[in-house]
Amino acid sequence: MRNGKGMIGKPIVAYDSGEEFKTIVDLIFDQEKNQLLGFLVDEGGWFSNALVLPLSKIQAIGADAVIVSSRNAIDSAAEFPAIQSILERDNILKGTRIMTVDGRDLGTMVDLYFDDTTGVIEGYEVSGGIFADAYSGRSFVPAPDTLKIGEDIAFVPSETADLMQEQVGGIRGAMQTASGKVQEMAQFTGEKAQEAAHFTGEKFHEATQMASTTFTNAVVNPEEQEAFVLGKVAQETIETNDGIPLIREGQVVTQAHILAARNCNMIDNLYHATGGSVKDRLGERLSGSVAGIGANIGIEQAQGRRVNKMIFTPEGSVVAVEGQIVTSRVIERAKTHHQEQALLEAVGLTTGDALRVTGSNVGQQVKDGAKGLWEQVKETASNLQDHGNQAIEDKRIKGALGRPVTRVILDRNDEVILNVGELITHQAIAISRDADVLEVLLDSVYTDTPTLSLEDLRAPDAGKAALT
Repeated sequence: MRNGKGMIGKPIVAYDSGEEFKTIVDLIFDQEKNQLLGFLVDEGGWFSNALVLPLSKIQAIGADAVIVSSRNAIDSAAEFPAIQSILERDNILKGTRIMTVDGRDLGTMVDLYFDDTTGVIEGYEVSGGIFADAYSGRSFVPAPDTLKIGEDIAFVPSETADLMQEQVGGIRGAMQTASGKVQEMAQFTGEKAQEAAHFTGEKFHEATQMASTTFTNAVVNPEEQEAFVLGKVAQETIETNDGIPLIREGQVVTQAHILAARNCNMIDNLYHATGGSVKDRLGERLSGSVAGIGANIGIEQAQGRRVNKMIFTPEGSVVAVEGQIVTSRVIERAKTHHQEQALLEAVGLTTGDALRVTGSNVGQQVKDGAKGLWEQVKETASNLQDHGNQAIEDKRIKGALGRPVTRVILDRNDEVILNVGELITHQAIAISRDADVLEVLLDSVYTDTPTLSLEDLRAPDAGKAALT
């Protein structure tokens, strides 16, 4: 959604040449269809027609300029009969009073707001009138299906004022009970904070029972861990499984340390040794999840309330106007642009306030949402655990191949797979896995260095890759 006043004076830029060649002078508004058709860029004169830019010719409306494909997007108003007819009527919106057909003054028109894709008018910002906000003196009149603009007055159906009366009445009712709600909501917020802290503590205690590496990787991506440790000072000495120092206490972590830790699958050790905290990161993720869920659930409570400040998207379009009564369309627009939290704040609600109004089951929904995040963490950790276990098994198998066994390996039918002293082969590995005795085989590998001569070690048959 865009405001008309914000369009006046915007430069027009041709995409093909990058040239800034015209400026928007005024809006061209069809009161019969309640729609913006385009923009006036040159009023013309005695010997020339006005030049216009139809809305359909615009590629993009940015915060600082309007983008069109080329100079050809602008043409004479005579080429667009609907636009030419409106210009001939010379309807002026700014300064026009809006009144219902039954005589209620809604204020003087200051601006209009339109959908920048379809051109449909969503409403009018007015000054004064029976529904003016006590602080700003402004209100937002929802656009009716028809608007009849006269020389001094624009008439809207009486239903428009009835709708505003109903909504504002709801706001005033809420204002009268606000003092009682403050204490109630504060208590609710405190309860939820305590519950979240208790929940996080329980889950972190459970998490510490899991394998350190897999849990750390589940909460903090290994790439994030590496980025965190680079340039940090090690607070303790870390040694590999072979007792070789990976990094000593007081050393600054370099890329070489990170590479060595990666090769030893010890990035998480380095992360913890430099002050990385899994508990803090988990708490952040859970808190962020709870806040996001809360804003999404509570956003419906904004409906019917008055917006007290403008809300913009990062691209500069308008989500809601100061003085506007929040409708379902505004809520959907806030969701589309991920501005739920901003909308709640603009109507004077915190996430906790909105959740309290929504109902007692919301707390359970928030907790369930946090549990969902926890399940994701556990699932990721489980996958990493499985991956780690498989990597360990593969390493053990590679170390076992070609070595003799120290015991007889039997299958389920007590048939001999390998006898004492026989070499472990790929076939022996496969058969042992099928017989569910692979672990027995890997635990029976002869790992000592034999004290035999080369002749004693030589097998009776030459291998297919042996030199003869």
